[in-house]
Amino acid sequence: MIINKIEPQGYCQGVINALKIINEAINKNDKIYSLGSIIHNDFVINDLKNKGVITIEEKGLSRLELLDRINDGTVVFSAHGVSPLVYEKAKKKNLNIIDATCPMVHLVHKKMKEHLDLGYDCIYIGAKGHPECEGVLGISNKIHFISNLDDIKDLNIKNDKIYVTNQTTLSIYDIEDLFIELKNKYTNILIDDKICNATTVRQKALANQPKCDLCIIVGDKKSSNSLKLYKVSTEIAKVKTIFVDNLKNLDKELLKDVNIVNISSGASTPSFLVDEIIEYLKTL
Repeated sequence: MIINKIEPQGYCQGVINALKIINEAINKNDKIYSLGSIIHNDFVINDLKNKGVITIEEKGLSRLELLDRINDGTVVFSAHGVSPLVYEKAKKKNLNIIDATCPMVHLVHKKMKEHLDLGYDCIYIGAKGHPECEGVLGISNKIHFISNLDDIKDLNIKNDKIYVTNQTTLSIYDIEDLFIELKNKYTNILIDDKICNATTVRQKALANQPKCDLCIIVGDKKSSNSLKLYKVSTEIAKVKTIFVDNLKNLDKELLKDVNIVNISSGASTPSFLVDEIIEYLKTL
């Protein structure tokens, strides 16, 4: 079997930064809470749990609501960022705050605030319910949130000054269509593409992947950037693709009659999970 490891692999810089911050906090603080998963990978979250970190997360609840469950100790804000309201609430509760927000997400917050202050109508493109979106939308209730082309049809902005930016882990191929449609509707719109470089290079690598019988994407189903890799492989590269979180959950039946395998992974996927699958593939 020929195995092509599609580079780049391993953690992006934002994930490396977040994990470094929370691991340093473990050595300096007694009681540590992560407000939401520090990154979207269950193997990482379980490892932190074994080190004493308490992750506060529940589907359907915002970071602001989850903060009600933390009354003392240290709270770590995840790589996805939080709204200013969460920051203020944590301060009022006298919690020790450690911010592990990805620098790229911080930049999106900064740019959004700047353009709101300059009188722009601001549009934000993202995935509904994603914590990164929650943090940005919490900056102001004046931000127009869109996820697809139909949402653009519903926009009715009269301001001559319009600014649009986006969630950092979206598909570069999906967002291009949205930018084009927005430009057609609002000719003076200021477009600020903030898909991070780690997301961009992985998606482009998959779009141009070598010929194969099967492509394997390794990642967590909660990871936006990992799911987008699957979408790029199936819809752009048009390759038979499977999504798996680890070797144990790899359906071995799908490997029958497969001679060439490509393998990629999300920016929040530990390298050892990919390596385990590759070592198994070598035995076939």
